[in-house]
Amino acid sequence: MKRAMVTRVTKTEFELDDGRVYQHPFELDEVPTNEEFQRIYDHWRELFEKELDDEQEINRDSEGR
Repeated sequence: MKRAMVTRVTKTEFELDDGRVYQHPFELDEVPTNEEFQRIYDHWRELFEKELDDEQEINRDSEGR
């Protein structure tokens, strides 16, 4: 899967290179650079993907019983 790149960050939202725009859950006090926010985005995306993978594995294991 192609890595999504952060192209714009404001106090209230961020945009990815495919045009998707997401609202922050709260307004930021300071706006990070795209590079700074990219590191944050990559970190959280990795955590969520791992959590989903773990959950799918647990579901597969319970279905096999």
